[in-house]
Order: sequence, then structure tokens, then C-alpha cells
Amino acid sequence: MYDIIRCQPSAAPSSFGFSSFYNFDSIKTRVISVSNLEEALNYKNKKVLLVLQDYKFDEGAIRVIAEKKNVCFLIDLGRLVRSNGISRAVAISKIRNFLRLCAKYGAYYTFASFAERESQIRTAEELIFMVSLFDLNKGQAKFALKMLKNYLS
Repeated sequence: MYDIIRCQPSAAPSSFGFSSFYNFDSIKTRVISVSNLEEALNYKNKKVLLVLQDYKFDEGAIRVIAEKKNVCFLIDLGRLVRSNGISRAVAISKIRNFLRLCAKYGAYYTFASFAERESQIRTAEELIFMVSLFDLNKGQAKFALKMLKNYLS
């Protein structure tokens, strides 16, 4: 399993339960931030990781992106950890619905913590438990955490 972080940890990735960490600064050209699924359609033929700013419900766009099997949606779990209250609950609900559509149409997705300090790095098990908030089982979560290697190696 793999994670994207923004800091340089003093401990080995294996101490957190990961095979490897990817530093965001070294891979930022392969991670593209888009505001919505309409913009994501522009990248449907490229092998990239897409971070959505808004997980608005758009079944048609997800279906088109899933057909090409190139794009992988990257869910920023650090953004959820840093939010609180109603905004966190709304974000979890939107991501849950988004991932249901991804599973329905076979679109690829993965997760990353984007930890800014070593104290913010979560273990692989913690990320798997966080992903369970989105109604994914442990096997789906582990598979998603392994997807990063296919897009960043």
C-alpha cells in the first residue's frame, strides 16, 4: 500500500504499514486538480490522478471516464481530517455517493493523506478505517491504496 505525503518522515514507510511513500513535490506533475467532473472529462484519455474539488453527482461523466480506464480519481483524506462539523458530514456524503458511482461503472479511485507533518501521517490501517466511512469494505480499500503505484511508478 502507498500514500502521498507533503513532508519528509524520519521513520520508514513500513513502520506505518506502507510499502512506500510518494512525496507530493516529486509527483505533482502527475496529480491534477480539477473543480468538477466536467473538467475531468478533458483528461479521460490520459493516465493521470485527478483530485476533484467538488464531488457533484454526474453519472454520465463518470461513465465516460470509466470506459477509458485511464483516469484514477484521487480522494484527499487529509482535507476531510482538517474539516469539521457539517462541512465534514456533507463532504463524506458526497464522496460516498461519488464512490458508489465509481464502483457501479468501474472507474478507478485511490486515497491519500497528503500529510503535511510527520505527526499527521496515518497508518495504512487508519486509512482503511477512514475509507470505511464511504461504505467500502476492507478489500476495496486495500485495492484502492495499491492503485497509486500503477499511476506513479
